[in-house]
This record gives sequence, structure tokens and C-alpha cells, in this order.
Amino acid sequence: MKKLSLALVMMAVLNACSGAPVRKVEVEPDKFKVLDAAPGGREAWLDSPNFYAKKEGLDTDSSYYYVGDAQSADKRMACEKAEANAMDDVAKQVSTFVDTTLARASSESTGTDTNGTSAISASQTQTSQLSSQLSKTMVNGVEKYKQYWEQRDYSSVGGAKSIFYCWVLDKVEKKQVQNLITRAQTIRFNQNPELKSKVDGKMEDINKQFDQYMSAH
Repeated sequence: MKKLSLALVMMAVLNACSGAPVRKVEVEPDKFKVLDAAPGGREAWLDSPNFYAKKEGLDTDSSYYYVGDAQSADKRMACEKAEANAMDDVAKQVSTFVDTTLARASSESTGTDTNGTSAISASQTQTSQLSSQLSKTMVNGVEKYKQYWEQRDYSSVGGAKSIFYCWVLDKVEKKQVQNLITRAQTIRFNQNPELKSKVDGKMEDINKQFDQYMSAH
């Protein structure tokens, strides 16, 4: 009797597994129609600029690649905003990276855990302020390498009939980015003199760490 019950249970389980309904995954359609676009179509650099650069054999030994995007009713305005946003992205990534690296190095020197770094870690507001200071120094060593735009119609969902989206790929000299990293550290050390002694001897390879960080972006 027990053997019969076990067999019935096993059959029920197998039937349940084999008869389980397959969920159909529906891809949500675009909420816009592309009216016009730059020649060549979308490329991989829009999502992974440095991966694209390596794959295409571009200069990745002395340069990093950043993408900025923006939208506007005017195409020229959208692309100008995208260019500015690419520069902001450089400053944001450097600021976030430096603050995170300083916090980790300080934590290691004091032997505290992740929860103990709150006094050293910069707040989002502080990091944003640092980013703003750095973006103002981005003048030299920047080249607009590629640009792509689309004119979209969102009228089918009650939106505008014509909105321009623009993406810009900037090539930025590593030397200039390293200067930003040095400047970011200097600003933080001036704001918190004790921090420099806490991370002394732990920041020599920060440029190499940033290079590894950028290789994944």
C-alpha cells in the first residue's frame, strides 16, 4: 500500500511538472516611431563605449571613451546638450570613483567594516559638488569622435510629434582624466586633512584601478 501511494505521488509530481503552463514573454513595443535618423544606424558604442573601442581597435592605450545623451525639440540643441553631458559623465565617474576608493582605503587603514566608513564616505551631495568642480576643468584633451541622432514621434501615446534624441561619443585623453583624479584627491584632502594620513601609501595605484574600472564600461 505504501509503495502504491508513493508511486501515485511520483506520478502526480511528474504530471504537474510536464504539464506546467509556459509563460509567454511579451516584448513591449516601442512607444515611438523613428521619423528620421543619422546614417549608419545605432552602434554598440551607445551602450558600451570602451568595449566598443577595444573591439574596433581604437586607441585605448592613451584614451578613454564616454557617451553623453540628451533630447530636445531642436536637433542642434540636443547634440550640444549630449556633448555637455558626456563631459559631466567624465567628472561624475571620477568623483564617485575617488570618493569610493578613499573610503575603502581609509576603512582598511582603521580596520573598520563597511558600516564604519560612513564618517569618511562622501555623501551624494558632496560627490555631486566635487563632480561640478571637476567638470569646469574639462577643457583640453577631449575630442568628439562619433555622433548619432534620431527624430522620434510619440504622438501615438499622446506625446510630442517631433523630439530629437542625440548621442555623442567623446574620446578623452587618459592624461586629462588622471589630472582630474589627482585634483579630486587634492580637494578631498584639503577638506579633510586627516584623511590624507589615513590613506597614506594606499593610493599609489589609483590610476591603474581606474583603468580597470573603465575597462568594464
